[in-house]
Amino acid sequence: MFFLLLAPLMLLAQQRDVKVYREFIEGKTVVFADNNEFCPVSVLIRTELLNMKSSLKAPYVLVPAKAKRFVLMEISVINLKKEFNFKYQSSFFLGDINLRKYDIDFPYSLPYKEGEEYSIGQGYNGKISHQGEFALDFIMPVGTEITAARDGIVVDVQDSNTETCMSKDCAEFNNYIVIYHEDGTMAEYTHIDTKGSLVKKGDVVKRGDKIGLSGNIGWSSGPHLHFFSFVSDIEKGRRSIRTKFRTEGNKLEFLQEKKSYKKDYEF
Repeated sequence: MFFLLLAPLMLLAQQRDVKVYREFIEGKTVVFADNNEFCPVSVLIRTELLNMKSSLKAPYVLVPAKAKRFVLMEISVINLKKEFNFKYQSSFFLGDINLRKYDIDFPYSLPYKEGEEYSIGQGYNGKISHQGEFALDFIMPVGTEITAARDGIVVDVQDSNTETCMSKDCAEFNNYIVIYHEDGTMAEYTHIDTKGSLVKKGDVVKRGDKIGLSGNIGWSSGPHLHFFSFVSDIEKGRRSIRTKFRTEGNKLEFLQEKKSYKKDYEF
């Protein structure tokens, strides 16, 4: 069951700046990881062992941000008089794929400047492209300044794409900014304009900071900001989560499709 579970997961894995390597130390093969990302990374490991045993207790290991020579597992021979061999395969996800506890009531800020007002063109489980997803489309002109909805660290940026179409195939051309939060959740700000990111990987941002310019790039039917908060997931790759936003001062609510929201606060 272990192998059957992990094999298809390689298709959901993400390209990450993580190096996995091995060394032979005191009669054992030790497998290490260097995580060069700015947040923890889940390393999923598939092994095939012949007359060998592994110290691996679960199908994944959580490697801290910027960790070097982090031990993933140790592999040793069971019977030296018999043939032995091993193979392993690794794949990576930002954050903890087993994260279940996080702040469900955190007050997110509207992701634009004070005094501005925008409507939700498509909300949670929207019929156009949000089926089964807790995502929000803020209808706004190209070039609108986007602000961070929550404190965090920038862990991914793509703003070099230029193509736009209404087909799902164009999702690969999405421009985006991903920010990692202190409780392990992340938020993606999608369809930003070409060269529209005002931040880079590793930047620490505060709620209300300008992070980019909205656009109409990738899988899009018109200018808007696509926003969703998520955790990495072993089955879907990502699992979006519902987020409460601060509206009308200190009021907290889930934003509704077709409604407009004015930001009457700075942060």
